[in-house]
Amino acid sequence: MKQLVNALVESSLAGAFAAACWVLIDVDPNLWQFTASSVAAFVALESVRSLRRHVERRAVQS
Repeated sequence: MKQLVNALVESSLAGAFAAACWVLIDVDPNLWQFTASSVAAFVALESVRSLRRHVERRAVQS
């Protein structure tokens, strides 16, 4: 259950990030543009999280 809640929170954060980007560039996206940008934001957030875990593991090994 906790993993489901975490996944929902992460996808909500990605959607909020994508929405903020559209607001900043002052464009009203269609459904496909918003969906694609939300997926891209989710992938970017997961990449940062993965990189952070990798750096933490390397720091513990040193």
